[in-house]
Amino acid sequence: MRRLVVAALLVLGGCVSSQAPVGPALTPVTHADFSHDTLALTWQPGFCATGGGCLTGQPHNHLIGLHGLWASEPHALEAQAVPVQQWWMKGCDIYDHDDAPPKLQPATENALASVVPHLKHPLHVHEYTKHARCFGYDADKFFVTSMILRDRFASSAYGQWLAQHSGFQVKKDDLLSMFVQLTGVREERALQFQCEADHEGRVVLTQFWFTLDPKKLSVFPGNGAYLSSPQVQDNCPATFMMPGWPLPGAAVPVNVSQ
Repeated sequence: MRRLVVAALLVLGGCVSSQAPVGPALTPVTHADFSHDTLALTWQPGFCATGGGCLTGQPHNHLIGLHGLWASEPHALEAQAVPVQQWWMKGCDIYDHDDAPPKLQPATENALASVVPHLKHPLHVHEYTKHARCFGYDADKFFVTSMILRDRFASSAYGQWLAQHSGFQVKKDDLLSMFVQLTGVREERALQFQCEADHEGRVVLTQFWFTLDPKKLSVFPGNGAYLSSPQVQDNCPATFMMPGWPLPGAAVPVNVSQ
């Protein structure tokens, strides 16, 4: 995965630099008057075990996957009394409707296939058309930036600690306290969890939602990148499962409805 992301960066940059990159950053061209980004990462085995599941052929090489990077509601829409829930539901469609898939470099598409859940309707197309196109982001840079953030979190001390709990029932308070311990982050609701019932009826972890300062993405996952979320969106109970991938030969749910 890392080699694929690096390849995508080289394609975007057109050359090889001897200096390490300072970190990912995105600069909106339009509608830049928003306060925060939400980085949505999946707990891939849980995400793929709920709802319609993931398509046959879903890679099992990552526990932590990528859902999306979502800008908060622009202030101009807030001034027009557009409810935040409408922004969450419609995103860029508030301005105009365009479902045209983004044109991506092959290296970017290959890297996305490794870390994004495989659904009947390609998730990365939905993510770009709903959450990115109206900000004028270059599609390749948007997704490469999102994947770098995912890579950094998955390889962080906290990401590795989470991986050690794959297959176990956990307490939400323990996950939050370890997050604070390993990162020093104390902003309220900087990290929120999403849970759903899986096909066995268990409540399982499906996503991590991080509230980030759009100007400090390069700091993530370290302290200084986070903001307090203005909304309570955590829906996980006090205890829940962090499932692992099914053993080879076990039945895997197939997505037929999403």
